[in-house]
Amino acid sequence: MLPSRSFATFRAGFLGLSLLMSGTALAQEAVTIRFVQTNDIDRMGAEKGRGGFARLATVVKEERAKGNAFFIHAGDTISPSLLSGFDKGAHVIDILNKMGVDAMTPGNHEFDLGPEAFRARMAEAKFDVLATNIVDGNGLPANTKPEKIIEVQGVKIGFFGLTTEDTPIASSPGSIKFSSTIDTARSKAKDLRSKGADIVVAIAHTPLEVDMIIARSAGIDVIIGGHDEHLLAFYDGKVTLTESESQGNYVVVTELAVTKATKDGKTTVSWTPNFRIVDSATVKPDPEIEAVVMGYEDKLSKELDVEIGVTETPLDSRRATVRGGEAAMGNLVADALKAAVGADVAITNGGGLRADKQYQAGQKLTRRDFQSEMPFGNTTVLIEITGAKLKDALENGVSQVRELGGRFPQVSGLLVEVDTKEPVGSRVKSVKVNGEPLDPAKTYKLATNDFMARGGDGYRAFAESKQLVDVSASQLMATQVIDYVAKAGKVAPKVEGRIVLR
Repeated sequence: MLPSRSFATFRAGFLGLSLLMSGTALAQEAVTIRFVQTNDIDRMGAEKGRGGFARLATVVKEERAKGNAFFIHAGDTISPSLLSGFDKGAHVIDILNKMGVDAMTPGNHEFDLGPEAFRARMAEAKFDVLATNIVDGNGLPANTKPEKIIEVQGVKIGFFGLTTEDTPIASSPGSIKFSSTIDTARSKAKDLRSKGADIVVAIAHTPLEVDMIIARSAGIDVIIGGHDEHLLAFYDGKVTLTESESQGNYVVVTELAVTKATKDGKTTVSWTPNFRIVDSATVKPDPEIEAVVMGYEDKLSKELDVEIGVTETPLDSRRATVRGGEAAMGNLVADALKAAVGADVAITNGGGLRADKQYQAGQKLTRRDFQSEMPFGNTTVLIEITGAKLKDALENGVSQVRELGGRFPQVSGLLVEVDTKEPVGSRVKSVKVNGEPLDPAKTYKLATNDFMARGGDGYRAFAESKQLVDVSASQLMATQVIDYVAKAGKVAPKVEGRIVLR
């Protein structure tokens, strides 16, 4: 979308700027600088002719051919891809190395596979990773930088990176810490200005509400954002803020016409923006990157395109379905976890189901289907939990149902009634465990994934409970679901009132 002023206003602004400069002997002609942006891309190939790395690579090459173009990645890329379940995201770094990223900031999904996988991927990156607010031990993570300054035709551009402070809740960074994104933005903007930066760029994998606070209070010129997966181009007369949806489906190009002028020994910098949104369906895949992607896809196919069973009922793992209520796919997964470890009940987070697709009744199910649904490499943990803490966990699970939060519980062995009109923390009205009313004092065996067992997605009640099967002895969720379906041959999960929302 275009800035909130008309083309005529922009044209008038350009003409006025030109007239002003003509009267300043030491003014330079405007320098055009292009930022080519991607964010939240983990899918290697196109889907329905749109997205993927090869089409993104074409856009990047075309913009670079125009000059002064920088390929910026705003995070979330090594997970949750299908292949990352096998190589922990190494294939994505290989592809990005070949594409020539100019600067990237880590997103929360860079930590899904644990801190060691993050460190390993950063060591493989041949591009600058800006981890300005991330603390690993006594400083920045190894193989990352706090900033980057580039000079283009006399214009100095200072870059830094921000990663959401919610990462320890949303992902698995271990002991890695995240400083205040807003405080970091304010201090780093001042620091870069003191080092001569004419344009300050924040590569920010942060929620939109944080982006807006930074835009209005940090003294930054350009925010290249990720995390919310919006298709967005915003300009308020001082700051630009962009986000390019996800999966390389669209590529946002931000152009700045920058003018530096010196008069009476004082230098002033002014700029005007122009935004272009490229639909990747309109470009051809880059042959070199396409060949790399196909090589990885071929390796996957040999492992994954194997039939394991049939669903006799429709299944739906679309985002709004698995995060907004009971889902047949969620029931299937929860039932498999419960059976695999002999639990009384099972809870898994709807946000952990990622394929975002529908399956027709009678459809054959493959290993690829379930690896796509559960790409994080999560394992199944068995914990011992009181009825009181189990209810607390369910309250957390339904606390963001209106916002489609990923914590929504997909369950087995439970019947839960929820009043969504009640305040958060008071929404769960009744719970039955295998047909019997929940006993707050009784201890139950609960199966969940290792991410939630550590307190992820706000499930602190799980982190406080005793582990009967811990991570070291746990098995991959996806493998357990595959085995469950393969053993049954035919499955028929359906929505049956496990969680009733009123």
